[in-house]
Amino acid sequence: MTRQSVLALLLAGLTITAGCSFLTPNPESYTSSYEYSVGIDATGTLEDVTIRVPLPQADGETAFDASVVGPNGTVEGFDAAVVETEHGPTLELTADEFVVETRYYRFVEEDGLGRREEIDESEYDPSNPDHQRVERRTVTVSVTREATYPIETRTPVGESPTFYPAATRALTDCPFPYRDETACFEYDAPIYLSYEAADSARVSGVVAVYGSNEWFAGGWTGNGYVDRVHFDAAGPRDGWAVANGTTEVGRGTYPSPTS
Repeated sequence: MTRQSVLALLLAGLTITAGCSFLTPNPESYTSSYEYSVGIDATGTLEDVTIRVPLPQADGETAFDASVVGPNGTVEGFDAAVVETEHGPTLELTADEFVVETRYYRFVEEDGLGRREEIDESEYDPSNPDHQRVERRTVTVSVTREATYPIETRTPVGESPTFYPAATRALTDCPFPYRDETACFEYDAPIYLSYEAADSARVSGVVAVYGSNEWFAGGWTGNGYVDRVHFDAAGPRDGWAVANGTTEVGRGTYPSPTS
């Protein structure tokens, strides 16, 4: 073998070794976290409002408390507190009145970019396709906290924070195709809705908890799960209702590298 051939083989070996090293997970990059989010949307003014949505829990403990979700005890027009109920711990949102005002907008374009700007009612032209009338009010809150790596994401119920760990979850189809580890489940999720409203008023919401592991191995990757509760109600309400719960587990890259 010539000297040139030997040198070429050595360089190829070094390149392969460097590539393998680059793709090896970096232990300093290992992170895990939970995110809890709540979104409430109303199309009409509500009075004497009490809304209770689930808090994520594991091992009988809630993963987030009211001081984290609602600093100073408020969440955008609501007073916020953690309340124990017959269905477990909930985030309680209360208000004497939750006002929904009609707002008017127009779409404008500047320097090739479109944006929406609010206008006065007197400027609104219902025949103008660039004008918009909005009769709704949306409140959202999202908080994240770090967790000890790694968290359980393939079978999180009972191990990692989810809603209603004791609920009966039935296997269902996932909305998108994933790898073999991914599975989706549905269950009945109780929520509490109490308020006065017009019959035409609709209140909808989504409550979700996300859990994820992440690491760097030639690029960022990871795995996770999500548990969601969605509800949609019309007119005045006064008590517990059954919302739609869905749990999606085993999303992403497996196995997680060992810590």
